[in-house]
Amino acid sequence: MHPIARTALAALALVTTVLLPGHAHAQSYPTGPIRLVVPYTAGGSSDFVARTMAQKMSEGLGQTVAVDNKPGVAGIPGTEVVARSAPDGYTIALIGLTTLAANPSLYRKLPYDATKDFTPIGNAIVSPLVLSVPASLPVANVQELIAYAKANPGKLNFGSAGVGNTLHLAGELFKSRAGIDIVHVPYKGASAAVTDLLAGRIHLMIDVVQTPLPHIQGGKLKALGTTGAQRIALLRDVPTIAEQGLPGFQFTTWIGLAAPAGTPPAVVARLHAEMAKALAMPEVREAFAKQGMEVAPSASPEAYAQHIRGEQERLASVIRGAGIQPE
Repeated sequence: MHPIARTALAALALVTTVLLPGHAHAQSYPTGPIRLVVPYTAGGSSDFVARTMAQKMSEGLGQTVAVDNKPGVAGIPGTEVVARSAPDGYTIALIGLTTLAANPSLYRKLPYDATKDFTPIGNAIVSPLVLSVPASLPVANVQELIAYAKANPGKLNFGSAGVGNTLHLAGELFKSRAGIDIVHVPYKGASAAVTDLLAGRIHLMIDVVQTPLPHIQGGKLKALGTTGAQRIALLRDVPTIAEQGLPGFQFTTWIGLAAPAGTPPAVVARLHAEMAKALAMPEVREAFAKQGMEVAPSASPEAYAQHIRGEQERLASVIRGAGIQPE
């Protein structure tokens, strides 16, 4: 045998020896239950997405996908659990705008690297928000709200679920784009903020649709605009903010899945494929639509990684513009 051929065969044998275990693992995956860590409490919108996806993915994978709620400040503790887990596809994370896109700019030191410690799998949904005001506020649309705020600089305020929360960032972006002077009032949760909104103690709030929807339907709150590129199915008569004099305005939350860095590509591809199958099911799309969410699958894990990097840059700009200091 020619020396070059002999060398090539030896090299091939070495590569095969090194890669075979991982390849075999990927081919047989999964052989046991998968833990889906949700870094928030049970019962919320993120938990709803996780449990809906877990049920359908369990059917496709032939193994249980068990939801494990690990709540904590800004989703950090639960996200760290996955960052420190074995990269074998048996522990994955529910991720979103806060955990991997906003937190890097909100905290000087995270116990994980939002880019280096994770392998994105794919996105599941996007959720446009709704801007609502008390029924007593003398405005009927976004343009009237902007005019009212400009006539009363510094006298209006908006509530959120806390500093750096998604709702806070959406409010800051609206404040900046509208060129108005309104004061942020942080709460320990969205429910407390809505309570004060109903009482007129705060003047506006941008929130996920599910929270204010009963009060909008009951006439106690007025929905002035939504933050997506298109109108929300649950509020078809409410125009987007972009339609009302702020072209290009868009702020949607998103939720997807990620694995620890180093997870075999074939395992990531299998998880992405099962996500895509689940998201294509009519019953899944309908379940999310009833919650004001839109199915938005990623074309590939690589496309999702690129999306997350773009969101990190976008939110860093919003956070700097709002003068929010990292903790």
